[in-house]
Amino acid sequence: MKNLPSEIFDREKSLVGFSSSLLKHFHVEPFHQSDPEIDSLLEGHRKVCVFLFDGAGKYNISLFPWTNKYLLSHQKCVISSTNPPTTVAATNAFLTGKWPKENGWIGWSQYIPSLHFPLCVFLDTNDLTGEKVDFYHDGSHFFDHYCPLRKIDILMKEKGVNAKLEYLYPLGGEKAPKDYKEMAQHATSFFKNGGEFLYSYTPHPDKEMHQYGVKSLFVWNEFRKINKMVRQFVRENPDVLLITMADHGLIDVRYQDIALHPDLLDCLSLPISLEGRNAAFFVKKSKKEEFSSLFMRYYPDFVLLSKEEVLEENVFGLGEENPHFQEFIGDFIAIAIGKNVLWN
Repeated sequence: MKNLPSEIFDREKSLVGFSSSLLKHFHVEPFHQSDPEIDSLLEGHRKVCVFLFDGAGKYNISLFPWTNKYLLSHQKCVISSTNPPTTVAATNAFLTGKWPKENGWIGWSQYIPSLHFPLCVFLDTNDLTGEKVDFYHDGSHFFDHYCPLRKIDILMKEKGVNAKLEYLYPLGGEKAPKDYKEMAQHATSFFKNGGEFLYSYTPHPDKEMHQYGVKSLFVWNEFRKINKMVRQFVRENPDVLLITMADHGLIDVRYQDIALHPDLLDCLSLPISLEGRNAAFFVKKSKKEEFSSLFMRYYPDFVLLSKEEVLEENVFGLGEENPHFQEFIGDFIAIAIGKNVLWN
């Protein structure tokens, strides 16, 4: 559709299919079709560990073939991320077994009508000012209430499975693992004490790629440590099926400030939101045709979709819409097919 890469709409080899296979394996009725290849991989295993290395996609691993020799030699299959292929949408799709359209977590910055500004859903901040949102005055995050999630560990526990989600420090709190070594140690201890399913998340090497670029020495060093840790964990835990995965990959990009086009900016009724490479535009009713024409002229390496096209083509996945979903997507969605990122 409109020259978009076909993998954006791959529903069969996807994060959601993977998650569905895990639910099915642990006797939970999945929300979507499981992945037969992963079903076969899981068969017969009582202990399953998933390490998610943020940003460590197929392309990024391929940039360091010798360093990633262990990961590459054990690659079983390639799956697609969500649209957008970013951490907010992808990790929560995996952790709920539902597409972004269903769970409502579709991007880094989502416009909330009742707040009158786009909210950084992970940081719980006003995306325009950086101010912290303290809506409930109890330390909880606004979006956890706005679009609450039932994650796969809860679903598994309801079936009697000893399941756990873990996040590296500081995301996981003071007792969370601080590095790859502790990540492996925590996993080993969990399974030796009756654990059956563990998901362990680290923000690396995504963090280094954002800061230094995808081909940097810092990224190479992260992959070196990852391969060493994974190889050692597998050797020391022969009764545990370890699956390593990424939520998405990264490329080096160029930033484009839409404020350089005042005529385009004048068409907007609200600030740009969602993601820089998957941007939501709220446009004045009288300016929609003008906006579409101007945008396509200024940014030919984006595919511009109207709200109607987004809904018709299920751009954010399948299933029943979250009650707030249409609040977030605006009048147009612009999806990057080149190396540019939009910002304002």
